Amino acid sequence: MKVLVLVKEIGFGGVETLLKNISKKFEKKGHKMDIISRQNDLKLKNTFQSIFPLRRKIKQIMKKNNYDVIYTQDWNMALPLLFPYPIFRKKHFCFFHATQKGKGFFVQFIVGNLLGKRLLTGDIRNKKRYAKSTLVATSVNLDDFKPLYKKRIYLGWTSKPSENLTKEEIKEIGIRLKIPVMIAEKNIPIDMNEFYNKCRIYVSLPFKEAGGGGTYMEVMAAGVPRIVGNMYAEGYKFPFDKVESFRSLEEAISKSKKRDYRKWMKESGITWENHVKKLIELFATRGQNGKN
Repeated sequence: MKVLVLVKEIGFGGVETLLKNISKKFEKKGHKMDIISRQNDLKLKNTFQSIFPLRRKIKQIMKKNNYDVIYTQDWNMALPLLFPYPIFRKKHFCFFHATQKGKGFFVQFIVGNLLGKRLLTGDIRNKKRYAKSTLVATSVNLDDFKPLYKKRIYLGWTSKPSENLTKEEIKEIGIRLKIPVMIAEKNIPIDMNEFYNKCRIYVSLPFKEAGGGGTYMEVMAAGVPRIVGNMYAEGYKFPFDKVESFRSLEEAISKSKKRDYRKWMKESGITWENHVKKLIELFATRGQNGKN
């Protein structure tokens, strides 16, 4: 099977981590996966202005290399292949990583419904929103994130745009609970496994638009014994303590219980191998030669 992946840009975020992991697994299973970036490779910037140039270029690439599947990453990569009319049809699959805010939500919603059974999503909330979609939850590399058996001291939190918390709020909670706080700045490169291994408690309150919980899985894989989160950004029903709002966060931290989350991940089969296995099955059964 030959798969062409179309992504907006190549950076250092969750999308790139996903593609790095699944491309390796695809090739190990004897398939080929090529990744092309709209901005880096095709030099096309604006989503709406690039609709027709992108359609032309992707059609040329697909025909020249005889790809079996075009796998777009998010609605803005899928849109040009659907408007003004769909091309590739059964060859086209798309993965929604998160939910758009504002006006983008309505365009994403239209694209998701146009894709129907060829829409894949990484979180439970989006699966409910798009009834015909398939939940293909993401994973984490258990060799990259693992316990280092160091002394855990801190209340940990990561500062990033998807968080519904501020540095001041988490610091104030730490002061009141007499727990030293350590904050990871997402735009400053650090060894995140080392960071997680210094945490005795980790907190994350993502916005409802956040994706499938990659940070949660990293934290669990690294062996952090106490985690407090909310009901958003879940590709799985995570078993940690959850709060409905910031108001109950401090109490939840103080009452949180130790659990072996890494063991739970292994028992639940949360691996990139299982993610890729499901992708291949979907591409084969719903793709160009499939029945659905």
